[in-house]
Amino acid sequence: MRRFVAICGVAALTLSASPDAGVHAQNGGWGDVKGVITWGGDKVPERQPLDLKVNPDKKFCEMKGPILEETWIVNPKNKGLRCAFVWLAPKDKEAKLPIHPSLREIKQKKIIMDQPICMFIPHALALREGQSLVAKNSAGVSHNFKWSGHPDVNPGNNVLLPPNTEKEIDDLKADRLPVSIECNIHPWMRGWVRVFNHPYYAVTDANGAFELKNAPAGEWQLFVWHGSGGWLGGAKGRNGQTIEIKAGGATDLKALPYPPPPP
Repeated sequence: MRRFVAICGVAALTLSASPDAGVHAQNGGWGDVKGVITWGGDKVPERQPLDLKVNPDKKFCEMKGPILEETWIVNPKNKGLRCAFVWLAPKDKEAKLPIHPSLREIKQKKIIMDQPICMFIPHALALREGQSLVAKNSAGVSHNFKWSGHPDVNPGNNVLLPPNTEKEIDDLKADRLPVSIECNIHPWMRGWVRVFNHPYYAVTDANGAFELKNAPAGEWQLFVWHGSGGWLGGAKGRNGQTIEIKAGGATDLKALPYPPPPP
């Protein structure tokens, strides 16, 4: 029986350039940075089928096979950790990242999070302030879409989505806190959204890989956060780790182990 697997996603890079982008292009240049977030534990966790108990939509939800829990999605071949958020930030919290001219304009206005079969697709999604999040229900049963972040920045709401309906959320703001996504009709459903005010972010793929294109060269802080374990590096990870991006080429950070949180 085929199992249903959710994915992670990242929105297209967007919006206007920082005022000092031209200065940086002359003085610092631009480069790419890539790496792989790997599971830092000895044993790779195996995803287990969820027990949907007596939920009235159980038959529909399992029509394509058991739904697997999404606490940790790890590739056993390379220990790559899926659905981790990775992004850059200046060392000075008051400063702004220079933005490459090719990343100035919005390329994709609306970013979709669907609920086709009782899971959020994608499970983890990153977008940029100015893009709309479309909460979509392409399923044959009703869902609700509840989102909540910082009460003063992204207070959220809760809307009912009957089959084949959607709700556009166009007021999400960039914040250090994530926006949690829930469906109370199907309480096992959980997702995450992070919103940024620059284009240098990614969500790791099925191999744990990420890549940030046309990033400003120089020293910046790299942040890694996962919905099931929080910051890479624990409390210290809130400040990120310093990396140096070289101009005119690719900076490969290789494997960055994400240790599992204490039991």
